[in-house]
Amino acid sequence: MDTNTAEAPSSEISGGVLLERGLKIAGESVAPGASLLLDGKVVPGVAHFLAGMLARAVFGPVGVILVAADSYSKSVSGKSLLEQLQGATK
Repeated sequence: MDTNTAEAPSSEISGGVLLERGLKIAGESVAPGASLLLDGKVVPGVAHFLAGMLARAVFGPVGVILVAADSYSKSVSGKSLLEQLQGATK
């Protein structure tokens, strides 16, 4: 008999959140801004898509990866990649 009725720690990610984040990462690998579009944020999503295409043309794969990472970061945490990095250095 299992007597452990304690709730799971809040730091654990539920299956639904894990699936959602997986879909967002998959979308970002296809088109930068996809995770924001999945959140219903059309204008920022389209802006990241256009920035990603420009970054791909100017900086190659590294540029588009950075734009996709920024889009994913904004979608999941509400902070840009730069804000995340600045927060880590403080």
